[in-house]
Amino acid sequence: MNNEVRITVLSENTAERDDLTAEYGLSLWIEADGTRILFDTGMAGVFASNAEKIGIDLSKAVHLVLSHGHFDHTGGVPLALEHAPEALVHLHPDATNPKYLFGGPGNALPIGMPGPALHAVKEGTSRCLFLSEPTRLSEHVFLTGPVPRRTAFEKIVEPFTLDAEGKVPDTLPDDQALWIETGGGLVIVLGCAHSGAVNTVEYIREKSGLKRIRAVVGGMHLMSSGPETIELTGDAIASWDAGLISPNHCTGDAACDYFKGRFLGIYQSSGAGTVFSFPV
Repeated sequence: MNNEVRITVLSENTAERDDLTAEYGLSLWIEADGTRILFDTGMAGVFASNAEKIGIDLSKAVHLVLSHGHFDHTGGVPLALEHAPEALVHLHPDATNPKYLFGGPGNALPIGMPGPALHAVKEGTSRCLFLSEPTRLSEHVFLTGPVPRRTAFEKIVEPFTLDAEGKVPDTLPDDQALWIETGGGLVIVLGCAHSGAVNTVEYIREKSGLKRIRAVVGGMHLMSSGPETIELTGDAIASWDAGLISPNHCTGDAACDYFKGRFLGIYQSSGAGTVFSFPV
């Protein structure tokens, strides 16, 4: 393993540098084990233009990981595959399903993988690895595959459906996360954590056999959750004794403000341009 694990935020709702562009969505560049991984692609092409300004060569991506099939994580897939045509694509089979936010009869908003991204995935099926269980990407880097829903308080509260008529709920089995095993503990990367941030972290601890949490970075999808759920999530974070937490994207202002106040010593905001480095 190289001397460090390095995670660079390419695209997020905010930007930490004036020369970079913010975009609703998430895209991260991960370097570990001498391997380069593009984790999600944001809503469109911002991740690529920001990568160029940061000095990251996307053509070196060996893996493209899609945390789930929503547009704000998959919209840039065609551009990603254009930059890295040999990259292996890791996603759950259900990530390509139609997905909607149902607002009532005649008011269903498509929120799934955009058409060009679907086309790019189908054209490159030979390079797609459809995951339904934990998978190793390199010696110390793993994907969760589907995450079991075990906590009572972590629920999908939005009216996500698989049909425009609102009859078939989308339980998002395609939601997955990534973890890296280091000497200092687990570095965990979340896309949106639709399965629940606590569920995800505890599942990773179970599967890895490691308990120490070095860092948790990414979306915790608490933007539609009430104070009780946010506080219970905070209680779980406190029990992890983590070295760093950096919730972003879909975590929501209320949850981020709460975590920042409660975990002042380990909380770090992260927009486009933020770089995390963890010695191995």
